[in-house]
Amino acid sequence: MNNQVLKVERKINAERKSLFQAWLDVKDFSRWFLSGELIGIESVTLDPRPGGKFLINMSLDGKILPHTGEYITIDEPNKLVFTWCSHATDNRNTLVTVTFTDLSDVIIENSKEKSQKPKTLVTLVHEMLTNDIQIKNHNYGWTNILEGLDQWFSK
Repeated sequence: MNNQVLKVERKINAERKSLFQAWLDVKDFSRWFLSGELIGIESVTLDPRPGGKFLINMSLDGKILPHTGEYITIDEPNKLVFTWCSHATDNRNTLVTVTFTDLSDVIIENSKEKSQKPKTLVTLVHEMLTNDIQIKNHNYGWTNILEGLDQWFSK
């Protein structure tokens, strides 16, 4: 079986602990975890502990698209590892690792003062994808999801 790997990164102006927690808090999660303009979140259930399961019901054109998985590693605030299964993986388990790396503080200058704001590199690696279509679809989805996370922290 072909094992293709996708890597998506985004630098976000936020503390890594806050970013990490956004992946595990069901109330926050459903506000930013959007994989595309036409896709909504119908419901989210998270049991954030090693061995705990999650269910994300996305909606598109009136159809519910369940995305399921199991948390393997929760190393706060450094790394999350979980399985990922959906119609877009041909209903096969794949593996996702999300890491949160502190970057040097960003200096924000405005007309009156300088302030430093924390910046974090969020790196998402999705393994066990089987073809170019899965890579393309997940690249689109994960890129939009990390953009949504960035925008949510920018508010």
